[in-house]
Amino acid sequence: MRLVDIGVAGNPFVSRGPIEAILHLSVNNPNSYALKVASVAYSATVGTRKVADGERTEEIRIEPSGETVVKVPVRIQTDVFADALREVLAAKAVAYEFNGSVSIVAPVVGGIRVPFSRTGTIDPMDILRRKGIGFN
Repeated sequence: MRLVDIGVAGNPFVSRGPIEAILHLSVNNPNSYALKVASVAYSATVGTRKVADGERTEEIRIEPSGETVVKVPVRIQTDVFADALREVLAAKAVAYEFNGSVSIVAPVVGGIRVPFSRTGTIDPMDILRRKGIGFN
């Protein structure tokens, strides 16, 4: 499983309510039979701030011998997002962590939880440089 993309609905800098985002997770099924994803649980932390956590419980079919993109709606509270953004801008680099698990209904054995995790750092100056904004 891997995180493919994160889409944000609207402008998080002017939003008054929760920020709506969609995580696109690629789930690979190497088996010769289809699998059902029963739920996806997730948690996201930026710096010291937990910006999102939750669970999607809608069943999704993962076709055999293939990859399916699972879309997981995420709600981020604007006040926590603003605090996390301040941490990112105040530091040279801030760690982020995205964790979760996918609950799969498998033949014979029943429910199996498959964990996923992605960690890294956010460098605000690097992001600005890639956008073509430079500072002296």
